[in-house]
Amino acid sequence: MPIILKDFTWKQLKEKITIQVPLHGVPLNRVDIFISPQYIKATFESYFFEVILLNAVDIAQSICTKTPQFIVFELKKLTDEFWDSLEDGNLTKVEKNTLKKKLLEEEHERIKKQFEDKIIKKAELKRVAINEQIQLDTKTRSQIENVKKFEEKKAIGDINKWNNTIESRRKSETSKIIKISNNNKKIVAKPKPKHEIPKPRSTKALQILFTPREFPTPSRESKLEEENVYLARQAAARRSAGFVSEDLRPEEKNPQYLLAKGREFLKNKNYLGAISAFSFGIKLSPEFVDLYIVRSEAHLAIGNFSRVTDDCSEALKLLRPALPVNLQERALCIGRRGIGLFNLGFFKQGIDELEASVKLCRSDEFESALSEYKLKFEEIKLKKAEEKKDCCKDTNELT
Repeated sequence: MPIILKDFTWKQLKEKITIQVPLHGVPLNRVDIFISPQYIKATFESYFFEVILLNAVDIAQSICTKTPQFIVFELKKLTDEFWDSLEDGNLTKVEKNTLKKKLLEEEHERIKKQFEDKIIKKAELKRVAINEQIQLDTKTRSQIENVKKFEEKKAIGDINKWNNTIESRRKSETSKIIKISNNNKKIVAKPKPKHEIPKPRSTKALQILFTPREFPTPSRESKLEEENVYLARQAAARRSAGFVSEDLRPEEKNPQYLLAKGREFLKNKNYLGAISAFSFGIKLSPEFVDLYIVRSEAHLAIGNFSRVTDDCSEALKLLRPALPVNLQERALCIGRRGIGLFNLGFFKQGIDELEASVKLCRSDEFESALSEYKLKFEEIKLKKAEEKKDCCKDTNELT
């Protein structure tokens, strides 16, 4: 049983309240503090301190300081006035528990909303950054195009100038008549044939299209028949399971519909159909954590423990940061991963995962599995010890 601290002191000014809680020699790194506008709690080792304030305070402007001897709360009042007492002494124990539960729920909702607002703000900042990058890239490409056009125009001007010079020189040379006195005959220079200068080649963009392919390897004609047979078998297997993604209407290709469809298959024990529906939903929305959780349940039902551990690990990544609102989901994923690890031969790791799950949130299913696995693990250790003993005995007899 924790020791409830009553030897704290408090004082107040018109604008703030100061509460001083003794630590009784407990190190600072073992102190856990929770502060809300009207409820304050501190736990350290076997000590417990809590207070429901008479009025709400401004958390944003309040300060909590930890020293080697004390925890000091400096709480900013919402209104500058003196309080008659720190707590409302007229509340019964039941009323206090009800009020504490209400204040905790309000604080959890505030933290959840703050986290969601942070995600929205981060997405907005990312969108603005992408727009700015697009504008910068557009401006850079425009500058490059202007430089290219300028250089092209300059080069064409130089070619035209050179062409005009050659043409004027050719005309002046053909107009000259070479006079030679040979037997009183005049020889006139013949004009040279005119050679047209070819125009520069026109540029054109080539569009390359690739044939869609189901396999990651390059296509080979010798393997084409085998690949078609494999794809036909896969399609037949999906149809036999009751789910074919190609048969879905466009409005049905959304994660929520696929989640409901998969749960219906799971309820009817059509585990392969459920796995197909959940997998297609994950393909459409890779960050939808509920799909990984229910798919791990389907894999667990058919004994596919390797897939169970993979789906639970991926779900735990998406459940970060760890918050009270996702406590049950995290405990469920950790427990299922423990069952998968134990059945894959990782006995110690599986038991550790189940213990962590039960510690987070009590579950009759996981507590029963934990007791059963601990007995099995002890039997396995005894069996290995006996085998080792027999092996050593045989070795001694041979020597």
